[in-house]
Amino acid sequence: MKITFEELIIELMPFSPELVDWCKTHPEFMGALKNIYAEKFISLGGIVTSYSPNYPNDEVIGVYTYDYKRKNPVFKQDFIINKGKQNQEFILFTRNFKNGSSKYVKDIHEFYDTYGKGEFYINSHHLSFEELPDKIKPRGLDAIKLANKLKGSSLIKPSQELIEKIYLQVKSVKQGTWFVKQKLIEK
Repeated sequence: MKITFEELIIELMPFSPELVDWCKTHPEFMGALKNIYAEKFISLGGIVTSYSPNYPNDEVIGVYTYDYKRKNPVFKQDFIINKGKQNQEFILFTRNFKNGSSKYVKDIHEFYDTYGKGEFYINSHHLSFEELPDKIKPRGLDAIKLANKLKGSSLIKPSQELIEKIYLQVKSVKQGTWFVKQKLIEK
């Protein structure tokens, strides 16, 4: 089994199984997620879901990172749209450097023009610590602490053996969690 460091990061995110699979089958989508670029961004490993009044059937998934390599580090939020909340089609809105290269990766300004029309999601792409949602703030503090430890050094990626070991453990836990959820639903 050959699992990449980037795939491991995606597995560690609190994404639905369908969104994880989407990332793996749409490399342009996964490649545009800031979370996979550990040498520049620290993933907060957290998401916040919401619904825009402009498209109430679409789930808006806010994905948070800490851009720690900037002169003035900042938290960033990109948005993934779960079309119709069906877990079948996803669109990522981010700062897209390959504009127009994918119908599933779009520039963040398109998100604001569509889902943010009417003053929704204003100033939500670049955030200070104080502007983070309360449930994300503990993860933000952890990211700041980690960034301070990384100052003046570079990130060392784990060995392939360790990546695969962690991946198997994560998959095992996720499957166990799914099994418990199914049993609770059946009761």
